[in-house]
Amino acid sequence: MRRAVNSPAATAVLCLTLVTGCGASTGTAPSESSPSVSLWGTSGPAAERSPKDRSEAFDVDRAVLRVKRLGYTADADAGTLKSLKGPLRAIHAHCTGGVDGKCVSVFFFYGNEYAGYDVPAAAQSTIKNQDGQTVTLSYPLYLPTDPQCCHSGGEAEYQVRWKDDKLVFSPPLPENPNYAAE
Repeated sequence: MRRAVNSPAATAVLCLTLVTGCGASTGTAPSESSPSVSLWGTSGPAAERSPKDRSEAFDVDRAVLRVKRLGYTADADAGTLKSLKGPLRAIHAHCTGGVDGKCVSVFFFYGNEYAGYDVPAAAQSTIKNQDGQTVTLSYPLYLPTDPQCCHSGGEAEYQVRWKDDKLVFSPPLPENPNYAAE
């Protein structure tokens, strides 16, 4: 029979294990051992909860803390995030400590559970719309000769939905959505 360990040292080790296992590292991008750029599944409590639990009030503080632990800072204030319709919500964030604004990511939550992100450290992106069922993302497209300030390849849009307990991007999201396929 296992016993609970209630020492501060054991708690610190457990927290460190959970944080580093969830993608927080010394780098600025969320990392996973073998990330998929178009689909993420969930496991554990999120997949086991009933739909009723997923429609509860959005825990903004918990979501912002998760984004922060991944090395990012949410671009919207708590009041704006609290007003997002669910159950599918997206939070646009920039790399904490970034100085040029060219390191962003979008973090998704289904109900109050973290569901994944778009890509690690995109150059630029925008959440154009979200209605609780679908999130529309837009990425400016840079051509190989474009300076960092100015894209000339137009924009690419992607719809993100929750289906079969995972995020689904349509069309599939490329590894680097800011650069047009060569």
